[in-house]
Parts: sequence; C-alpha cells; structure tokens
Amino acid sequence: MMQIAAFEVFDTKPYLDGYLHLQPTDPVNANFESVGLESIYLLHNLGTLLLAFVFFLAMVILSKLLLLCKEKVYGNCPDFNNCGKKLHRNLYWGAWINLVTEAYSMLTISCMINLRYLTWDAAGTIIMSITTIVVTLLLLLYPAYFAWKLTKNFDSLDERRFKMQYGKFYEDLDLRNGKMVLLQPIWFLARRFLLSVMVVFFRT
Repeated sequence: MMQIAAFEVFDTKPYLDGYLHLQPTDPVNANFESVGLESIYLLHNLGTLLLAFVFFLAMVILSKLLLLCKEKVYGNCPDFNNCGKKLHRNLYWGAWINLVTEAYSMLTISCMINLRYLTWDAAGTIIMSITTIVVTLLLLLYPAYFAWKLTKNFDSLDERRFKMQYGKFYEDLDLRNGKMVLLQPIWFLARRFLLSVMVVFFRT
C-alpha cells in the first residue's frame, strides 16, 4: 500500500526545488527509500499526492466561485446551479474524507520524517518546515474533528444530506451498536499516526 501511495505519475521534485531552492537530500535509510520515501522533505515524499491536494483546493475555490456566481449572475440557469450543487456535495466532505483517509499513513510518515529533520537555514527549508508542522497538526485534528462532529450529530447519521457529506467516514459501521462504534475509524487513524511516530523516531 505504501508503494502504491508513493507512486509518482508526475515528478514534482524539480518544480519544488526550482521554486523553493531546496538542496537534494538522501533518504533516511534503504527501507524508507524502497517504499518511495526518498527525501526528508514532506512535499518531496508526497509526490503525486501533492497534485491531488492542489487539485482539491482548486475545486474548493471553483465551488465557492460557482456559488457566488449563482447568487450574483446565474441564478436562473438550472444547469449551472446543478453543476455547482453536485460539486459542492462531492467536495464537502466525501472526496476529502476518501483522499485523506486512504493517504493517512503516507501523510503521517512523511510528516514525521520532515519533523525529525526540521531545518531553518534558508527560505525554502523554512517554508517546508512550517508546512510540515501545519500539516501534522491538521492530521491530528482530522480524526478529532470527525469524532466530535459525528458524536454530536449521531441522531442525524442516517439522514440523506448528512450521509452525502460525512457518510464515507462511517459507511461500514453498524450504527445500531451506539456511539461507541464511531471509535473504530478514529482508532484506525490513531494507530497509523502512532505507528508513523514509532517507525521514524524510535527505529533501530
């Protein structure tokens, strides 16, 4: 799974190095290199995943623009309105949940590697270090947010609108077992986060 997650359809390293003036780095060791983690920098190790996140952010911006245009310009155009609604429904948060959950191990290990070797000696490495810290905090907040959101709205989990937005997070759970069943996906992500910490910081 790690090899698939690290597979690079498009090599982003030359562009990142060109913009951020990053110096090439060696992999942490041969084991990390074998699964595609060939650098200590987060954005390098994300590879094509970086493009997926950039694409997602672009779709978020497009979604906001479509909603704005609907209110200001195209309020009477059914096709335009339907396009905006479909995009909005898929983005918040079905597509995002799928993307982050499936790439969670890759993201956390890449963050831990960069955290272990944080540097602040140049503009590019400062940007990389700040990005790593921010992404790590977001990865910690990700399961916590959904645990709070789903627990708070437990009685609404079977409603169609709520399911379309958050159903990807609990679609395989038997909700008849009560709120405690929501701990399963949270624990799933927490284990992967802890595993990433152990692999990077406590490796022999």
